[in-house]
Amino acid sequence: MSFRSALMTVIVVALTFSAVPSAQAKDRGWNKEDEPLIAKDDGKKKASGYGYWNIGTTSNGTRSRAYGYLKDNHKNGHNVFFELFTQTNSGICFAPQYTECSSKYYTYDKQFSEFNKETWNGDYWSHKLYASTGVSSGGNYARASMRVGESNKGPDLHSGPTLTKGNKY
Repeated sequence: MSFRSALMTVIVVALTFSAVPSAQAKDRGWNKEDEPLIAKDDGKKKASGYGYWNIGTTSNGTRSRAYGYLKDNHKNGHNVFFELFTQTNSGICFAPQYTECSSKYYTYDKQFSEFNKETWNGDYWSHKLYASTGVSSGGNYARASMRVGESNKGPDLHSGPTLTKGNKY
C-alpha cells in the first residue's frame, strides 16, 4: 500500500467517525447524598436514594441511563430499589373528547435498578447501581423521572417522583 493510499484510508475513517453523531450528554443529578429521595410509611423512612442520569450510546444503541445509590432505612427484610422512568418529547397523548393534550413529555419506558426490584438491603449507601431503557425514535429530547421504593409482599411503597433536567439525543 502506498503512502497516498494509506493517508486516504486514514482520512476516510476519520471523517466517518466524526460524522456519526454522539448521544453523549451531560450528567443530570437526581437528589444528593445529604438530600436523598425518600420513601416513607407512617412517617418512617423506608428507602433513600440519589444519583445521576444521562443519555449515552451503548452496544444496544442510544440509551437513557440512571446511576444511583440506595440505603435501606428500615431493616424489615424488604429490599429497596430505584426506578427510572424515561420521558421523551415524543409519544401518544390520550385526551378526552373536545380537549387538547398539552403534555411536553411522555413516559416511554421504565426499569428497576440493576433490572431487579430486589436490589439492596443494606443500612448504608450501596455501591453504584444502574438502570437503563431505550428512547423514542420519534423524539430528540429526554429526561428522567426517578423514584425509590421498598419491595413488599403487597403493594410496593414509593417516594414521590423527582425529575431531572433534560438532554438531547
